[in-house]
Amino acid sequence: MIFFNNQLMKNDSQLKLFLVDNPVPFSRYEDHQAALHIQLYRLVEEAVWEGEKPTALIEDYLGVTYHSGETISEVANYILHTDQMQFALHLLRDNWQALDDNLPEDSKMYGGVSKAVARQIFSEIDLRTYLEALSGIIENS
Repeated sequence: MIFFNNQLMKNDSQLKLFLVDNPVPFSRYEDHQAALHIQLYRLVEEAVWEGEKPTALIEDYLGVTYHSGETISEVANYILHTDQMQFALHLLRDNWQALDDNLPEDSKMYGGVSKAVARQIFSEIDLRTYLEALSGIIENS
C-alpha cells in the first residue's frame, strides 16, 4: 500500500519525496520518517543493481562533491544528511504538525492529486527522479 496524504504532500516535489510503500497508514511523523529512510536505501540499492552510479547522481543533482563510502548504506546515509534532505524532513515534520484530522486524506483543498495519480508517480520514482525532486525542494516550497 502506498502511503499518500495531500495534507502532507502539498506539491509535486513533496509528493515524489514523501510517498512511501507501507502496509498501514502512518499516524505520526517519526514512522513516516523511518519509512523514508528505508525507501531511500531501496532506491540506492536499485540504482546500483541497474548499473547507475549513485555517487555521480548525488553530485550531479545536489551539486555537492561526494566524499563518503561506497556501500549502499553509506550512500543512503549521505543523502539523508544533505541540506536538501534535512530541509525536506523539516517540511514533512511541519506538515505533520499542521495535519487536520477532520479533513479526508485526499482533500482537494490542498491542491492535491488523486490516489491513482499518486500510484502512477510512485511507480516512476527511482534514485534519479528522487534526487531531482530533492534538488529543487528548497526553491519549490
